[in-house]
Amino acid sequence: MIYTDYSKNGYSPETDGQRIANKKSSRGFGSGRALKRTPPTILEEDDGIDMGLLNHAQPISRGGEVEQPAEDRDTARLAVDDIPLALRPGTWHNQGLVRKLQEREAQGRLTGGLGRGIKTDATILESDLLATSPVIELLPPTPLPRSISNSLSRTFTLGRRKSHVGRTEAVKRLGQSEADKSGKVIEVIIEEEAIGMDQSEIDLSHLTGPNTGIIRGPSQMRQSAFPMKEQRKEIFYPQPNWKPFSMRWPYLLSLILLSAGLGCASETIYQMSLKKPLMTFHTPSDIPSADYFAFKFLPTLISVTFGVLWQITDFEVKRLEAFYQLSREGGALAAESINVDYITNFSFLRPIHALYRRHYAVAVSSVATILANALVPTLGAASIVLWPDREARLADPVGEKVITISRLWSRFLTAVFFIIALLGCVLFYQLQSRKSGLLADVKGIAGLASMAVVSHILMDFKAMDVATPKDIHQRLKSRRYVLRNSSLAPDHANPPTKHERDRYENHHLSQNPHPLMLRPLGAIPFLFGIGLFLVFTPVFLFTPATILTGRAPWIITALAVCIKLGWGSLETDVRMLEPYYILSRRHAPPKTLTLDYTALPFFWVAVQALLNRHWLVFFVGFGSVLAELLTVLATSLATVEGRDFIAVLTRRADDIAFDKDSGADINAGQETVLSFWISLCITLFILSYLFLVAIVTFLRRRTVFLPRQPNTVASVLAFIHQSKMLYDFVGTSKMSTAEVREKLEGVGKTYGMGWFKGRDGQRHCGVDEEELLSAWKYGVDYTEATRPWEVDRVGWL
Repeated sequence: MIYTDYSKNGYSPETDGQRIANKKSSRGFGSGRALKRTPPTILEEDDGIDMGLLNHAQPISRGGEVEQPAEDRDTARLAVDDIPLALRPGTWHNQGLVRKLQEREAQGRLTGGLGRGIKTDATILESDLLATSPVIELLPPTPLPRSISNSLSRTFTLGRRKSHVGRTEAVKRLGQSEADKSGKVIEVIIEEEAIGMDQSEIDLSHLTGPNTGIIRGPSQMRQSAFPMKEQRKEIFYPQPNWKPFSMRWPYLLSLILLSAGLGCASETIYQMSLKKPLMTFHTPSDIPSADYFAFKFLPTLISVTFGVLWQITDFEVKRLEAFYQLSREGGALAAESINVDYITNFSFLRPIHALYRRHYAVAVSSVATILANALVPTLGAASIVLWPDREARLADPVGEKVITISRLWSRFLTAVFFIIALLGCVLFYQLQSRKSGLLADVKGIAGLASMAVVSHILMDFKAMDVATPKDIHQRLKSRRYVLRNSSLAPDHANPPTKHERDRYENHHLSQNPHPLMLRPLGAIPFLFGIGLFLVFTPVFLFTPATILTGRAPWIITALAVCIKLGWGSLETDVRMLEPYYILSRRHAPPKTLTLDYTALPFFWVAVQALLNRHWLVFFVGFGSVLAELLTVLATSLATVEGRDFIAVLTRRADDIAFDKDSGADINAGQETVLSFWISLCITLFILSYLFLVAIVTFLRRRTVFLPRQPNTVASVLAFIHQSKMLYDFVGTSKMSTAEVREKLEGVGKTYGMGWFKGRDGQRHCGVDEEELLSAWKYGVDYTEATRPWEVDRVGWL
């Protein structure tokens, strides 16, 4: 997309009509020779002019541009230099400037350096680009087949067409290569032969005529008289390829090798168990400590860690998919990029939504992560079998017992591992064959603000402060956007087709302004599930109901996995809302704008929240670690007869010494007395911790403090499209997060979420610098609360 910089009249993208006009008016300098051969033109005398009118003459316009009035020109210049000073409270001498800026903003013209557009850093002629390029990049096109060369005329025609295509592709490849190497926006001027009449059929009447006047420039030469070279411009933007470590080839290759290695290990262990049981013992005390840990905790620990490693990659793929779609050639529709939500979407529906939008990387990553987190721990627990069955062990507690591998569940587990490895190969190819389009990580509100101040994308969100996701979707569904040179911009020159508009008629975003896990509809069932697990754990261990877990011990693991997935959804919601919750409390420090817990990997969230003293985020993040540990411990308790261990505690040690049968039933399982009570106590502690933290989280975050969820790029941009703080983000599109934070801290402002007076002088709701007009409250309109006489109804009280 080509951008035009209107330094005086605001920013706007170049339309199709303007681009065609520019092509026609851009002539090559080589046509100057034709001007030398042009016969002199005789000027006809008129009746003269009144010299007194010269004092009122319009200034001469140069380069075809209309000169801007001095008042607007001064406003534009002051808008860049003095806006931070003019907006400070008490600077009444600049109120006139503020009013002018507000009028310009109300007219849809960005001020203060906003919307300047992307400027070219260097201009190169096509001939210079081809001449200075390496020879290896200028290879001739592939020779035509011998059968075609038999016909001379046909060969010449096809060869010329092939040469033209090769030249275009070469210029495109070389221009993009130059932009990537230099990291600059490169403008390539391409000269093409104009389509004119055959030189043997020149009509001299075209050279002169009744309407012939002074030839003002080469662009007014008749093409039918002398064929000339036309100039067109192509702009090449650098395509950065920043990726987090979890999306780079070393990490992805490690995941693939780990998946395949675990699949091979699963099959190898199964084959070994066919020849000889993995372990033989009479009582649990006969098992060495290392061997006991190896079969009791290590398999589940490996499967849980495996799921966490996949979860880290999946989270980054979902978070950055929108920016990749925007960086593609031709950009992407809003429904495919800035208005798509994969972070808070239900995990099992996420692959379906991704496939519908042709986001194959998200679909592949989501399926692999679901398999790694849900199936692998469950199948791993079901694969390990203690033989003989429960009745036989209770009949002979000190009899021989063996640990083997289930044929059915082991084969399922092996197949799942290799499927995950295959999906990893597909994801590896997808992520390594495309560029991310990002120069650095995009963190928080500040990251999006830095990318949005260059173009006039902010004007697309006019009057959408408190719009619902459905309203935003209806407004933006037929618009296309691009990511160029670390800047977001609309692409009006490439409108969507009717099929694309009809394809995204519906949206998948929740209309509720609060996330599901922080509403009673989601929080109460989740709390009820944790409470049931907490209550039924002793029931299954110390009552006859233990026979259920004895026959299907993997059920306990499956329930623990469900709690882990639910807690992950709760943590995601808390992560996403934390910066906005701090802003809603007003006068937040500048680092809040760069705060983004959704960009942090597993476990590091708790550490970072502890350093920032965001206690609720810390407790929820630490709960995610405990939820993973719960899966390991719950699996170890699935095959235990807890009543036997209770009997041991209720009898004195000397009674046990004289009674051979006393407490002998504890030897019927695979748990020692110490390991059982430690596992049980830690399990109950984790469940109690999760239950209490979930209650506190619901009570602390149940109040709605945002008009809508900030789960998409479009939702965040709608919150800041009229913010005055955006003036401080001009020129920060290529800065790192640390550099932006340092600049904001140097400005010394505080920020909040609520009602404020925007750059156009009107009241808006969103994030802006203090002082705000008031805080935002759910169901209360600012005008109704402050100026009820302007509202027809009086029901606001």
